Amino acid sequence: MTTFADRLQASVISSKSSLVAGCDPVLDKLPAFLLDEAQRATKSDSDFIETALSRFGEVFLAAVTGKVAAIKPNIAFFEQYGLPGLNAFKRLCDASRVARIPLIIDAKRGDIGSTAAAYSAAFISGVTIRGSRHVAFECDALTINPFLGFDTLEPFVADCERHGKGLFILLQTSNPGAKDIQGLESKGKTVSGHVADWLATNARRLEGECGFSGLGAVVGASYPDEARALRAILPTTFFLMPGFGAQGAGADDATAGFAVKNGKKGGALVNVSRGLLEGQANSAEELERLIVANVDKFNGQLGQALR
Repeated sequence: MTTFADRLQASVISSKSSLVAGCDPVLDKLPAFLLDEAQRATKSDSDFIETALSRFGEVFLAAVTGKVAAIKPNIAFFEQYGLPGLNAFKRLCDASRVARIPLIIDAKRGDIGSTAAAYSAAFISGVTIRGSRHVAFECDALTINPFLGFDTLEPFVADCERHGKGLFILLQTSNPGAKDIQGLESKGKTVSGHVADWLATNARRLEGECGFSGLGAVVGASYPDEARALRAILPTTFFLMPGFGAQGAGADDATAGFAVKNGKKGGALVNVSRGLLEGQANSAEELERLIVANVDKFNGQLGQALR
């Protein structure tokens, strides 16, 4: 069994990219041709939702496979549409595994005791049904909220150890109000500093042969100074860095938290979601070309910043 860290590092190398393609679909904002196709092919609202989201997922995955290090669908953008949305989400998750592209599910789960274990079962460990293991939305890594306490992280970390999976713990998020809580000081450190210390203590539990740990951290690209400071505490932790592009962070900001090993920068992923859909498309072929062009643009910006 390989570790998530090693699978992710292999994907970074093979794709020549540190980009994560976020997938946050909103029906009203999908290209009109997709909605028209779904309207013609379906009769019920439920079928319309599932068809439109599933078709978008197919085009999205075809466009980014081989060009990005990982994909990151946010489950909230699917579950807002109820069961049809979750059915489309499941299809995207399953298809990504067939395509062998690392799948990071953005769900920000976190709770105590048996509830944490149940969340982990849905994405990592699975449940046993009639003698077989079933994972509802199996992924390579999951985003986790640590702010209920470090004991709530243990069920997720233990399951990742057993199943070769990874986590990205919210550490320094990219939203403007992040410092309202994460920046509060206690015992001489910020809340983010205490979370970073916990990550540093536990990093080896999910460390791969590549030298990086799959016990990762979400570190916003919009806080480059904080990213550099956190990297000093967490030299081997994979960072997941949102905020690049539409949220205002530039390539230099987004690469501030990268580690340096053997003279090369790495150990971090930069997320882009809305920016991948900038432009107009009137067919599946045009949409795929549009996403590819945007991926190439962002890869180029990151590549320049990492030189």
